[in-house]
Amino acid sequence: MSWQEDAAISQRHHPNLLMLFLARVNMTNGDLPAGLYRELLPQTLRDIEFCVTNLRSLPEDLDLTWPHFATIYLEAGNLTEIPQSLVRLASFDLSLALNPIATISTSILEGNDGYLHIGGTLISELPEIVDNVSPTLKIRLDNTNISFFWNWTDPMVANANGGDGDGIPTLLAPNTPYCTDLERIYGGEQTSFSAPQHEGQSLLLSDASVENWPTLERTVSCEQWPATYFPIESENEHSRIKSD
Repeated sequence: MSWQEDAAISQRHHPNLLMLFLARVNMTNGDLPAGLYRELLPQTLRDIEFCVTNLRSLPEDLDLTWPHFATIYLEAGNLTEIPQSLVRLASFDLSLALNPIATISTSILEGNDGYLHIGGTLISELPEIVDNVSPTLKIRLDNTNISFFWNWTDPMVANANGGDGDGIPTLLAPNTPYCTDLERIYGGEQTSFSAPQHEGQSLLLSDASVENWPTLERTVSCEQWPATYFPIESENEHSRIKSD
């Protein structure tokens, strides 16, 4: 896809734009087209969603033109790391699901009091040390190799309410080694988590005793959710080109 600067989405020409969705799009060289970032995007734009693209990088100055504190979903792409320009946008609701990202930076977690979806990535653990963790942060880790949690998650555990209010659990982790253990613990098949103990590990989330089950149940959900927030299956059904 080629989208040049002379046809850019901008505050000047699209002052009332609320949402921007791109699904199943092939971008030239996997780079964000100039028309999607060279000019200041509309101030009304609060929801940007890409799903199933070949996006592999973001401009270093993206935070100068894209909205801050918005909903941004860059799902099922080719990002291998979290760009700092994306971190600086401080999205309240950010999804990087199904990108081949192997390491999560502390900067995407520090001070984040919203929602972060990193399910379907290549991560096997979260950063060991994270400062200034918001107790209201909620993280999706489904379909990853997460087997334990560090103790910086403890403020989140203390604030967990089982998804009451917004319907979203504090930690969503189906199809992970952690949830495999947790379901076996609930089923009486094992009495402890199988991951090796680490110094600095969360004691609240590694205590498999029956007395601690209420804490585990209100913090961690092993329920299956759709892999992406963008409804790609519905889009496939209703927006596909029909031959008849």
